[in-house]
Amino acid sequence: MLKNTLLIFFLSIFGLAVSQTTEYSGIVKAKGDKLPLPGAILTVKGTQIGTQTDFDGNFKISLPDSLNVLSFAYIGFKSLDFKLSENKFIEIFLKEDCTICFLDHQQIGIYAQSGVIGNPLGGQFDLSFPAFFGESTLKTGIGYQTNFKENRFLNAYVNLEHLFVDCGFSIDINSSMRNLNYDNNIDSNSYSLESVINLRGIQIMTGFSNVDYVELDKNKTVKSNGPFIGLGTWLGPPFYTSVNAKTSIYKDLSEYQVEIKRNFKRLSSFIRYNRIGSFNEISMGIGYQFTYYLKKRER
Repeated sequence: MLKNTLLIFFLSIFGLAVSQTTEYSGIVKAKGDKLPLPGAILTVKGTQIGTQTDFDGNFKISLPDSLNVLSFAYIGFKSLDFKLSENKFIEIFLKEDCTICFLDHQQIGIYAQSGVIGNPLGGQFDLSFPAFFGESTLKTGIGYQTNFKENRFLNAYVNLEHLFVDCGFSIDINSSMRNLNYDNNIDSNSYSLESVINLRGIQIMTGFSNVDYVELDKNKTVKSNGPFIGLGTWLGPPFYTSVNAKTSIYKDLSEYQVEIKRNFKRLSSFIRYNRIGSFNEISMGIGYQFTYYLKKRER
């Protein structure tokens, strides 16, 4: 009888200890801007016990002392497991989940284009290479327009893109060359090297340009270096359109480039405006983009 009594006593004590609970409270915030996250889900790991944060990101939860890990989850943020301690108030910071997938690797683009003012016929070829370090890729292209007489407009570029990638942020390094002969009067060569910061749909371009410009009828010759600046943006659905404007500022001369480009599935179209000195050209183009696959990737 005594043994049974002692057994019941110890089982009661053990059951009481297991059933003891502790209440914890706290707040869940975004790690970047420190703003509260309403509706964040928290659960006791390994159980169905859980709750969610209120409009101000606050929460309260009671759990058995035998369990000491809380799991926090919020759409667009990385989940977090937090081990409880003696502190009954918890401040949780969730990091934004940035799963970025660039779809511009291993692509070829072929365009037909026309200059409205003085270069009616032309084309463009674009090529992007496979990713060689993380998401980084090399892109290159060349465009040519002419009237098959004295007019010629050549535009070529080499870009090193996605060098640094983070949530809503990436950096590119672009270089370009523009060669122009127009009406046996204007002869121009210009080169640009620029850094491009892509910040949540906004492009900020800064760099350096060089020009060698001759305009015979005005007896004007400019050999100069100057700053390169530009802005761009991306308009999402339903437009799927990118817009950018750039300018190079030289001594006694300026150069302007504006492009509006729209992609629809594999088709792409653009309108460009180029101006340097007395030269103006509006170019329109339409082309087809496709992805090529390497044998290694196919396997």
